[in-house]
Amino acid sequence: MEPRFTQSENRFVRELAVLAWERQLRLELAKIGDAIGRMSDNQMSPHDVNDLVHEFHNGISRDLFNRFSSNKPWLAVCRAHYDCVLTDGDIAGASEKIQHGINEFAKAFRMTNQIATEPASQNGGKPSEARKSPVGCEFES
Repeated sequence: MEPRFTQSENRFVRELAVLAWERQLRLELAKIGDAIGRMSDNQMSPHDVNDLVHEFHNGISRDLFNRFSSNKPWLAVCRAHYDCVLTDGDIAGASEKIQHGINEFAKAFRMTNQIATEPASQNGGKPSEARKSPVGCEFES
């Protein structure tokens, strides 16, 4: 559920959505760049690269557009923070309401998906394996 935000808070959430979208898009486009490099080294055919470009356009590119371009990107922003696409530094300037909402989303997501976590203090100061994001970064909630 999306909290009721002020106009400036909504603007901040939209700015976070744009940032997350750009970061995820950059990661996906790098895969296309790698494929072009492999094609240049004769490790892939131009047809295979062309297929990857079409898969990108019809797949993740559209998914990211749909996820982040809505006028209500709150859940996408929360998930992007959970997945470490957005960092604690990115939300440092957010209101307490936004920060609290993002943290509550993470708690609800872990509970809904039965993701176990252990306090960093009980794990040598590092997050548990369950807290590693799909993109490979680690953070504490």
